[in-house]
Amino acid sequence: MKISPQEIAFDVDGVFADTFRLFVEKARQEHGYSFHYEDITEYEFDRVIEIDHMVSERILQALLERPIQSGIKALPGAVEVLTKLSRFGAILFVTARAERNPILDWIQHQLVGVSPDLIRVEATETHGNKPSVLREYGIRYFVDDRLETCYLLDQHAITPILFDQPWNRRPHPFFVVTAWDEISAMIQW
Repeated sequence: MKISPQEIAFDVDGVFADTFRLFVEKARQEHGYSFHYEDITEYEFDRVIEIDHMVSERILQALLERPIQSGIKALPGAVEVLTKLSRFGAILFVTARAERNPILDWIQHQLVGVSPDLIRVEATETHGNKPSVLREYGIRYFVDDRLETCYLLDQHAITPILFDQPWNRRPHPFFVVTAWDEISAMIQW
């Protein structure tokens, strides 16, 4: 599969931002929980790990509202591939987050070599709104970590590329990548 640089877009959390790993780290270090990243076998993680709802909300709120200050890191290789991709035009990120600006600031902070004019972020509030946004931009391929979103994209004739995470390792028909170098290999440079 060779993908035109103008026809691919990306989710943020779990694809570019290593948000969930930091969630686990904060729960362990700041609140004494003993679960591990690999224990998050469901996207709705409160179904599979035991954590106080208030603690979970407090950690998530900090990660969503202050991603730079929280210390969210990019997944290995993401910055390099996205910086290279920016040479072909604007990069589109579509996230189910409700607020656009905090994650836009984080992305710009990560992609320091990329002009802010080439970074587009759409915050859809729900996963269900992603297909219509992607169609508006003429996107044919989307990298996401949420298996349920991949099924939704597929129903809207957008080819999903599933970024491997512990919560999406059930049987499915989609193409899977485990690292950013695999995404890079799919792009028609």
